Amino acid sequence: MVEKENLPYPVSIVLFTRYPDPGKVKTRLAWDIGDRTAANIHGVFMSKMLMILLREINGVNIIVNYTGIDYQTEMIQGFDPALVLDIKQGINSGVLSFIKQPSTSFGERINAIAQQLKEVIIIGADIPGITADILSQAIECVKRKEAAIALTKDNGYYLIALPSYSDVFTSINYSLGNVGQQTYTLMKKNYNSASILNQSLVDVDEISDLKSLGLSNLIEENQPIISVIIPTLNEVNSIYDTLANIVKQAERSNNIEILVVDGGSNDNTLERVEEFTNDYPNISIQSFTISSLGRAFQMNVGLRHSSGKYLVFCHADTLLPSEWDHKLISILSHKNIKLAYFDLQFNSDHLALKWVAWTVNYIRRSPYGDQVFCVRRDYFKEIGGFDYLSLLEDVTLFENKINYKQCQNISHAIITNARKYSNKNGEYTCLSIFKNVGKNWLIMAGKKILKLPACQLRKIHHGSQNEYQLLEIPFQDKFYTFKYHFPNNILHKFLIWKKIYYQQSMDELIPVIFKYCQGDDIFIDVGAKVGMVSCLLSIMLTKNRIKTDIISFEPDYSHYQLFKDNYKFYLGEIRNKITIENIYISNPKSYYYPDLKEKSLKSMALDEYEFPNNKKISLIKINLEGNELGILKGMVKTIKQHQPVLIFHNSTPFITHFLDKKHDMNNIIEKLNDLNYQVTRFSGLSFIAVSDNI
Repeated sequence: MVEKENLPYPVSIVLFTRYPDPGKVKTRLAWDIGDRTAANIHGVFMSKMLMILLREINGVNIIVNYTGIDYQTEMIQGFDPALVLDIKQGINSGVLSFIKQPSTSFGERINAIAQQLKEVIIIGADIPGITADILSQAIECVKRKEAAIALTKDNGYYLIALPSYSDVFTSINYSLGNVGQQTYTLMKKNYNSASILNQSLVDVDEISDLKSLGLSNLIEENQPIISVIIPTLNEVNSIYDTLANIVKQAERSNNIEILVVDGGSNDNTLERVEEFTNDYPNISIQSFTISSLGRAFQMNVGLRHSSGKYLVFCHADTLLPSEWDHKLISILSHKNIKLAYFDLQFNSDHLALKWVAWTVNYIRRSPYGDQVFCVRRDYFKEIGGFDYLSLLEDVTLFENKINYKQCQNISHAIITNARKYSNKNGEYTCLSIFKNVGKNWLIMAGKKILKLPACQLRKIHHGSQNEYQLLEIPFQDKFYTFKYHFPNNILHKFLIWKKIYYQQSMDELIPVIFKYCQGDDIFIDVGAKVGMVSCLLSIMLTKNRIKTDIISFEPDYSHYQLFKDNYKFYLGEIRNKITIENIYISNPKSYYYPDLKEKSLKSMALDEYEFPNNKKISLIKINLEGNELGILKGMVKTIKQHQPVLIFHNSTPFITHFLDKKHDMNNIIEKLNDLNYQVTRFSGLSFIAVSDNI
C-alpha cells in the first residue's frame, strides 16, 4: 500500500495492468494468435504506456497497480529491458511505485486504489492510442476538480480521472456492453462536474482490433518461430529426455516454445516437466492438463494455445535429429508444402523392428503420427486441426484434409520408443512385434474395408468401457467424439455405428438453431442428453464470434455426468458459456420423470428458473420425450416475455416412438397457436415454432 502523504505530488496516474504471463493475459486475443504472442504484445503495450508516463509526463505520481505475479522485482522484469534504467530512476526519486492488486473483483480492485489515492487518474495498459496529450487533459481536469472519462470504441472506458474519491466502480455491471456509459452516469451523479474526453480509442481484445489499428506487424514481431506440441499420458520415464533433446538438438532454441498437454497422467509426468523448466529457465514452456479421449484432443489444445509460425507435433517418447528446426523450416518455407515429416527409426536394433520402420518409410504412402508432423500454424488452424477422434487422427488427416502429394519427407530419422512392440516382460520378440503389427493391420482393415468408426476400432487396443460408449459425429468439416449411452434398440445402435442418423440430425438441427442466435442472448436446451447439440452449437458460435450463452437442462443423472465430461473435452473450441443443470423441466406442479431412478430429482417449471435479467432468451430447444405439453405450460411467462423461437426435436430415429401418444403434437400446436405461434415441420420429425410478432 502506498501512503498518499508520502507521495511527492497530489495527483497520481495509475497504470492498471497484469504481468504478461502466457495463457493468463489477453486471452481473447490469444484465441487467434496464441498465448505467448498475445502475452508478448501485452508486454509491448504495457511498456509503451509506462515509457510515456516516465518520459513525457511530469508533476504526477506514477503507480503501477499490477496482478498476475507476487513480487515487484518480477513485475519489473515483464517490462521492456530498455525501460530498466527509467524504472530504477523513477523508484529512487519516489515518483514511481508498484502496488499489487488485491484478490477481489475487478470493480473492488479498481475502487481500492482510487480510495487510497483520492486525486487519481486510472488508465488501462491495452490502449496503444493513448498519448501524452490525452493524459495531460485528464491531469488538468483533476486539477480543476472535474471528473472525466475517456471511452473506448466498444463502449467501455480506458481512462477515468477523479478529483476526489467516490465509488463509481463496485456497483457497475461489468458483464454488460455499456460499462462506459454506466460509469459516466454514476460520475455525473457523484460529482459537481463530469465530462467525456473527446478521444475515443480502441482497446485491443481481438485480432480485429490489431488489424483496425494497423498493428498486425506486432504478431510476427512477437511470435516464436516454432511451437513444439507434446501430448502426454503417464510418460514419467521419457518426457524429460524428450524435452532436453528438443532443446539440445535445435539450431536456435531461443526461437522455440514447448507446450506439454497432459491427458490426466497418474504418475509424475508433470513433475518431470517442472524439473525441466527449472533446469532450462530460458526455454519457453507451458503445460496443460485436460480431459481427453486421445491424442487428437490434446494436440488440438496445443494448437489452440500455440504461437509459433510452425508447429511440430512430437510424441513424448520421441527424439529429434540434429538441427531439426532448420530442416523443417527449409522445407515448410515452400508454400506448396503443407506438411513435413521425418523418417521413422526405433530405439531397438531388433531385425523385425527395422523391417517395420522400413515398410513405414518406403512402402506406406502417408506417414504416421510417430514420424512427427510439422505444419505451418496458419494453414493448420485454417483446416481446423485434427479431427476429434479417439484413434487414427493421423490417418484421417490425410483422408479428409491434406493431400499426400502436398507432403514432404525430411530425410533424417527421428528415434521413437518401440515399447508398444514388446511383450509383458519388456522384451522384443518376433511374436510380440508381429502381434502388434497384426493389430494395426486389423484396425486399418476395419477402417478401409468395413468403414468402421475409430471409436469402435479403438476397442482392439483399449477394450470397452462399461460406464459409457463412444459416439463419433461428423459435423460440417470435422469429426467429434462424445461419451454416450447407447439405447438397447439394435437398429438404433446400427444407425449410430454407421453415423447415419446423427450426422443428418446435427447437420439439419444446429444450423437452424444457429440462425436465431443473435449474440448477447441465451439459448435453452431442454432435454440436452449428453450435450451434443449444446457443444456443437457452441463450437459453431465460437467460429462465427457470436456470444450466445447456453443453458442446458438434463434430468438423467448419468447423461448429466457425461455431458459435463463432453463439455470439458471441447473447452479448447468453445468460448461461449454453457451452464449445465441436472433439473427436470416440467409443469408448475412437482413432477418426477417416470423413467428415472433418482427419487429426489429436482423438478421445476422453466418460468421458475432464475435467468440473467439482462439477456434475451432467443431460442428454446425441447426434446420430444413425452411431457412437452407440461413443459409448455410451465414456460408461458417466459414465452410471453421473450417470444423465443421454439424447436421441438425428436432425438430418436423411430417414427413409432414419435407417434406415441405421449408426443401429442396436435395439442402442442393448439397450445402454441393460443400463444400466437405458427408451427412448421423443418426436418424429419422436428418442428419449429415462431411468434407472429417476430
